[in-house]
Amino acid sequence: MKIIKATGVVLGVIIIGIVKLTLSIDGMVKSGIEKNGSEMLNTEVSVADVDLSLLDGSGSIEGFEVNNPEKYNSENAIRIKKATIRVDLASLFSDQVIIKDLRIYAPELTFEQEGMTANLKELNDQLDTSGDEDSDKMLVIEHLIVDKGKVTVSTDIDRERMASAEIDRFELNNIGKEGNNTIQQSIKQVIEPMLQEAITKAATSGVLDQLKNKAKEIING
Repeated sequence: MKIIKATGVVLGVIIIGIVKLTLSIDGMVKSGIEKNGSEMLNTEVSVADVDLSLLDGSGSIEGFEVNNPEKYNSENAIRIKKATIRVDLASLFSDQVIIKDLRIYAPELTFEQEGMTANLKELNDQLDTSGDEDSDKMLVIEHLIVDKGKVTVSTDIDRERMASAEIDRFELNNIGKEGNNTIQQSIKQVIEPMLQEAITKAATSGVLDQLKNKAKEIING
């Protein structure tokens, strides 16, 4: 009986240890995304939940949001409900973090025009002035897929009239593998194509024609 009790205690300690380690790793990834993302984009980046398996490093990231820069009306510029990830767990404790696979599903971006500028353009410009900071860790993303997403377009001339367009699926390999990218530089290579694709889609989604027509309506009374 004593042996059974002792075995139960040992198993309990091991389980508690695994749970604490899992929570520690999940928290490490979550805080890393929020901290580096917020610094790079100069606006709040938040993640609702990160869940990684200690068995193979696979898991999910849920509720990724990038707040709009100040002066814009909509709360978020980017929303990703879910992404799946597979990490080399041992690399989390080394100088080079290795993400084996990252898949982002149906990102939702809001292109909001305000005067002579737009929110996604500001975020993209912010990326150009950041991402080269010194970092204690490097980041490699071996395989990235961004599945079809959507960009919604609104303007300050007519907030009620919005247009939307699909963002094409794209795939990248070996981000940061040869260049010894910092975490910020690799994150930039993930976010920047999404922003640029959304800006391009916004420009060709018919919103420019909407602006011209609305301006004519205002001028003609």
